[in-house]
Amino acid sequence: MLASMSVSNSLAASQPHINATVSASAGSGKTWLLITRIVRLLLAGATPGSILALTFTRKAAAEMQIRLNERLYELASCEDDELITMLEAIQTEASPENQRRARSLYEESLHSLHPARLQTFHSFCQDILARFPLEANVPPGFELLEDTSLLEQQAWEELFTEATENTESPLTRSLDFLMRENNSVANLRTSLSSMLNHRSDWWAYTFDQPYPVEYASAALRQQLELLDDKDPLADFFNDFTKKALAEFAKLLALHVTKTNASHSEIIVSLLSDAIFDLDTLKQVEAVFLTGKGEPRARKFSKAQEGKMGAEGQDQFLEIHARLSAQLIETLDYLKRQQTLAINQAWYFSGQHFIEIFQRIKRELRMLDFTDLEWHCYQLLNTSDNALWVQYKVDQRIDHFLIDEFQDTNPTQWQLLAPLFEEMAAGSTDRWRTAFLVGDEKQSIYGFRRANPALQAQASQWLEEHLGAQAAPLDFSWRSSPAVIQFVNQVFQQEEVQAIMPNFSEHDTHLKTLPGRVTVFPLCQLDEEDAEVEPACTTMRNPL
Repeated sequence: MLASMSVSNSLAASQPHINATVSASAGSGKTWLLITRIVRLLLAGATPGSILALTFTRKAAAEMQIRLNERLYELASCEDDELITMLEAIQTEASPENQRRARSLYEESLHSLHPARLQTFHSFCQDILARFPLEANVPPGFELLEDTSLLEQQAWEELFTEATENTESPLTRSLDFLMRENNSVANLRTSLSSMLNHRSDWWAYTFDQPYPVEYASAALRQQLELLDDKDPLADFFNDFTKKALAEFAKLLALHVTKTNASHSEIIVSLLSDAIFDLDTLKQVEAVFLTGKGEPRARKFSKAQEGKMGAEGQDQFLEIHARLSAQLIETLDYLKRQQTLAINQAWYFSGQHFIEIFQRIKRELRMLDFTDLEWHCYQLLNTSDNALWVQYKVDQRIDHFLIDEFQDTNPTQWQLLAPLFEEMAAGSTDRWRTAFLVGDEKQSIYGFRRANPALQAQASQWLEEHLGAQAAPLDFSWRSSPAVIQFVNQVFQQEEVQAIMPNFSEHDTHLKTLPGRVTVFPLCQLDEEDAEVEPACTTMRNPL
């Protein structure tokens, strides 16, 4: 009963006249559902060229194309009774007209001048930029660079060549500072490569700013609550603090212990040297704070009162509490200053590294995947021709489907948003639909800036503006009950629920009989998910 309910609910998302968002767990048949929706769109009269389905790898795009061709061929070549069964299985009326239409889809797809586009996200961006190169400010006839490692190495060498030509330049000072902070050239390169790989985030953050490094530095300074003219060392080592330190050393000397004697000598020595720098502050820190940065446990005691006197002990503890708090505040401020200094050097060096890398590609008339996303985003959102380009792109797309949405990054979602907005603002007389499917649990491309939280945001936007219906797809066709039970236990933990509050309990179509385990034959399962529930075999449970 539960399995049939799951199939029914998931098929609701394949209805050709609704907008839908699907949260699909692994092995639950999401690719089958997406292909089913395309088939139902075609059966309902959609032209192949009006359908665009995006995914995130070429392998997945090829798999979708193969699945679609196989499904259409099966509809065209099967027996009449099988055709009726197939149409009913996808909740489509097996009328004579629908049967005739189903028989013709395969040939129509083969001979269509504008077939359904099942492609990767980057190929979609590449197509748009190839149509509007001048509007996008990219070289007409550009080439796509898939492996940027050699150009990154060339940019790295040029960066250091420039730095060594003038050892007093801001670039050289920034690189020297970062190298000291990173402890090695290898770590420095990793740090700058990280900024290069996330340059679209940097571009988005500093967009339309004439001086991006200065802008980012000023924003960080404000976030860290740093004042331009504040000197935390001078503020700490003022005359009042020096007198307090001297008095504290005298009181320590009255109550002779090994620790007190050592701390008293430290204070007397640094006051006599009168060099109040960061090293001096570290010596004071050793007197007042523990290794964890917390105030030392100095408290009232009869022995201490006997040596210092009641008034002296009160003064001693008051100085300790006040200077400890002041010291913690000063150290925190210094850490924030250091954070700003490191990031300013990183911004400056990273910006320069990015500029060299981009210049090399321009000279070669090449774009990489990040360029495709960024230029497409700018073209559809901020260019002078944005509305016109949106209109031209929009005219070719009536039915938008996105697979593996959990792998979307912020730039990709921002360039998709205008197309969905155009859909929401368009005429109601035009038949248009949106469909997205993904699973936050399967988001493993954080290093590519994928953000699984975007799935919930996009689903909410589609619900509010396009009336999209949510359809969970959480019954697995290929996992055993033990696996699904483990998944439920992991994702129902409070710590995980705080990250993924919308997780719904999963189940499986695979059921274990007493003393036996149900097994799907491997030949009937593919890499992505099972299209239909295969006939199963049983073997005795060895346990």
